[in-house]
Amino acid sequence: MMGHRRAGLGLMVWLLLAAHPALGQRPGPSVRPAKAREAYVTTADSVKLWYRVVGRGAETVIIPAGSYHQKKFDGLAVGRRVVLYDSRGRGASDTVPPSKVSLQHDMDDLETIRRAVGVDSFALIAWSALGAVYYAYVLNHPGRVTKLVQLATLAPRKAPYWDRLKASQAARIDSVARKRLDARIAAGEFKDREPDLCRALADLSNPATFGDPTMARLAPDVCDHPPEWPTRYGKYVQAILASLGDFDWRPTLDRVTIPRLVIQGDRDNFPVDGATEWVAGQPNARILVLPGVGHWPHYERPRETLDAINQFLKGRWPARSRAVPRS
Repeated sequence: MMGHRRAGLGLMVWLLLAAHPALGQRPGPSVRPAKAREAYVTTADSVKLWYRVVGRGAETVIIPAGSYHQKKFDGLAVGRRVVLYDSRGRGASDTVPPSKVSLQHDMDDLETIRRAVGVDSFALIAWSALGAVYYAYVLNHPGRVTKLVQLATLAPRKAPYWDRLKASQAARIDSVARKRLDARIAAGEFKDREPDLCRALADLSNPATFGDPTMARLAPDVCDHPPEWPTRYGKYVQAILASLGDFDWRPTLDRVTIPRLVIQGDRDNFPVDGATEWVAGQPNARILVLPGVGHWPHYERPRETLDAINQFLKGRWPARSRAVPRS
């Protein structure tokens, strides 16, 4: 098992791919109250997945990483059903060994959730690195997804954007604060206190993921969930990265003809020009760039983000979204 110092550093590597939680949360704009229910479903390989359903309607929207989003997408549950869930090894779902973590497992988990809520097709909202991971689901399950929103997404190829992502994140983290935290970890301060270590790492990293670092207080705290604890999370990260390999989905984009909307902040560590490659030359895809926004558009600019997604789900391109010619 990894020592605590190594675990923390392993977590920091994945923070370069998918932002980690911070302490505290403040509510966004009020939305019409909607009744929600939570449940678990068990996969074919005996993993319990948590999910939450809010609203009702003919259209179903499914959103992975539910514990990170909390109630931020409840405003979409007016005249439609919104389903949030955590895949294996994340949030409120079961911790699993690395042998049960991969791109294929994540796609299978989405199929499990789809069957649990009883839909043949649905709209999909995928945030952060999941914008790339769940594009693979759309590609491999034609006809299942009606519309795709890629929110603060990873680029469709690893090179050169992966290295740029790491460099951007590292440059924005307080190096003095990081050395202090490393010393506390090395001194054993967090031994057998993984939730506290999780929060300390989040306090260090989250300001670097918001357009305005002072807004990091808005990010959700998921550190009560054991899968998010550093030693477990680090192993999950290594396994999912290994399954992605040196990915490049650009050659497949012409095969995915459903409407796709990319929403990206111009202060995100995930490069905007990388996100733009998802829509370049695609007649049914557009990108909306939000000025001053980092990796959490639905927390930093909730009303604008949800309004854009709502318009898209209704079949209209949001204002200021744009098509991109093929380069």
